[in-house]
Amino acid sequence: MVAALVAAFALAASLHAAPIIAEGVADMEAGSPAAREMAIRDALQQAAISNGAALQSLQLLQSGNVSESSALSAPSLQGKVKILQEYSSDGMYHVRLSIDPQASAAGPVGAAPQPAQNANCGMPAGRSLRRKLLTTYFYVVNPAEANDLRNLASRLPADLARRLRQQNQFDVRNAGHLTVLSNMAADEPVAGWETVRELGRREDVQFVVAGRVLSTGVVSKSLRHTMYESNNTSQQGAYYTGPLAGLFGGALKYAPSARQFDLEVWIYDALTGAVLADQRISRIAQGQVVALLPADFATTAFWQGDYGRVVDDLLDQATRQLVEVVSCIPLSAKVVKVEEGRQVFVNVGGLDGMKVGDQMLLYKPRSAQIVRSGGGVRELGVPEELSGTITLTQVQPNFSIAQVQSAKLKVEEGDYVRFMTRR
Repeated sequence: MVAALVAAFALAASLHAAPIIAEGVADMEAGSPAAREMAIRDALQQAAISNGAALQSLQLLQSGNVSESSALSAPSLQGKVKILQEYSSDGMYHVRLSIDPQASAAGPVGAAPQPAQNANCGMPAGRSLRRKLLTTYFYVVNPAEANDLRNLASRLPADLARRLRQQNQFDVRNAGHLTVLSNMAADEPVAGWETVRELGRREDVQFVVAGRVLSTGVVSKSLRHTMYESNNTSQQGAYYTGPLAGLFGGALKYAPSARQFDLEVWIYDALTGAVLADQRISRIAQGQVVALLPADFATTAFWQGDYGRVVDDLLDQATRQLVEVVSCIPLSAKVVKVEEGRQVFVNVGGLDGMKVGDQMLLYKPRSAQIVRSGGGVRELGVPEELSGTITLTQVQPNFSIAQVQSAKLKVEEGDYVRFMTRR
């Protein structure tokens, strides 16, 4: 889970001119391929710690006993990763690597500047693995403010799903009728972790997105002149009917001139139910911000208005932030069938970017255990144990067949696998 923690809580970090050198080590009990991958992750973790990471205390509740653990909150390391040395000794796998921030930033001579690769991702060039994601209902805190935005709560997640599909990094499903919180108005996002885990199991997804629309209210009104317009007080705004109000067939109207769109977006890890990000984005639109007639949210007519254009930009921003949070979290899949103990079927295939020869780390969830926050009150999810590795031998559009290369624990349906980057 190191990569997930690093990606979920990544902070901006300055690049250093000199390469960063780090060493990592891992137990070989789960086999050499798994040990190598975990040693590389350990080295990246050590590099992050040396560049300003912090450790947060956790408690692990196991069979009534409480033990201490910790989680890494690390800066994102940008640059090219190079393995300098690797060897095994006394049942441990050792890796020494360097992270060169200048190498990935420079690129070929004469080429346009390219953004540096996040060293924690390690994705090979040209590979794009699609993670499964589910968008759910967005609760509208003040529905009276949004009476001209019909079906906002259900059409917002559908539009967010559309934008995420365009990123080509996700297999997105929309379930705008499902909620993750029993009390969407008052509960904190973390309260939905059990529901999220159930949705992840039932809908077969890696991430779940939900949220709240905090405000769509008018924040400013201005007086404007209208020609031959009825004083229709059913519309938002106030009409001036005093002296000279109807001069030359016109009227003076106090009409909305500025309107807010304030949104919370929550991103969950569907395996553990943990909140990976709780983001709030808000902006105020100016101009004609209330339509003369109510319209469905996220329609062509809505996007063409002054308010719609600002909301469009805001949802683009929300999409970019969501992609940034999950882009370095390894693709996760599930073992759906086991044959003769050594051949397994996993629920990702060619449409998800998998190829014959890909290796994946094999994990077993420890469902009898619960990880809690430092105070022992908030449940964070279920830990897992690294068991070994599998190699894909056949790739179908929606599933793959793999051979178990090593496994210290019995491989069963419901075990999880994560993509191993070829380094």
